[in-house]
Amino acid sequence: MTVVFIRWAKGTQVKSNLIVNATWQRLCEYLGLSEYEAKIYVSLIELGQSKARTLSVFSGVPRTKVYSVLKKLIDMGLVTEIPGEPRRFSPTPPNVALRSYLQTYQDTVQSLSSLISTLEDAFRKAKTRESMRRGLMWTISGREEILKKIQEMLAKAKKSVRIVTNENGLILLYKMFNKMFDELVNRSVEIKITTTDGPNNKHLIRELKYLCSIEKTDFHLPLIILSIDDDQLLMSYLQPNSYFLKSEKDKAIFSNDPVLRKLVWFLIAQMTK
Repeated sequence: MTVVFIRWAKGTQVKSNLIVNATWQRLCEYLGLSEYEAKIYVSLIELGQSKARTLSVFSGVPRTKVYSVLKKLIDMGLVTEIPGEPRRFSPTPPNVALRSYLQTYQDTVQSLSSLISTLEDAFRKAKTRESMRRGLMWTISGREEILKKIQEMLAKAKKSVRIVTNENGLILLYKMFNKMFDELVNRSVEIKITTTDGPNNKHLIRELKYLCSIEKTDFHLPLIILSIDDDQLLMSYLQPNSYFLKSEKDKAIFSNDPVLRKLVWFLIAQMTK
């Protein structure tokens, strides 16, 4: 039996492990990495060039899994192997490794800004045209009030429910309304959910597949977009990484305006292709 001793400066391991624990979950959410992949990459960033055994001890990833995880990270361009014996591994600098992910988010933000601008233009035109049906729009503040409105909308659904959201949004909706989803199915209401397939909601997606239609997409914006019977629309911003039932930072709009509703779903369709 071989005993391996790994020595860090006093306080370094505790501080570094705190950084690993605070970071790996966000890498899972934003980059789609598995838990082990995220922990290994963050540990390499903290340690620098390291052997697989050192990484296992530092990250908490089982030693039997480390090499297969490292191979995946190498294929993704996040890690490089240093030739020689023993085998060592080095992280690709974050500004290089994550550049493509950052560009994707920047493109998404730009698309969202364009979406908001288009919606504002449509809303102004709808208000100024007397010949057009006057639609109504309400602003809702606070997560508790938003969830009450969602519950009210789901309870009144007769034909269809359509939801677009990210990983965290699906977790929150399932936590609050999983029994209502069962009731909707029993009332023959068609449910379609478009969402991100992330490490934290895979089990929810598997369960929901038995109740409704699930479409996977790369929609990472912290939004819940809900349409009921192609008649009512709610679009809500959620404070990221928060599963509490109260959050005053959450905002939403609710509308029954047909022009706004059609524009939103047209633009969402373009963004989730």
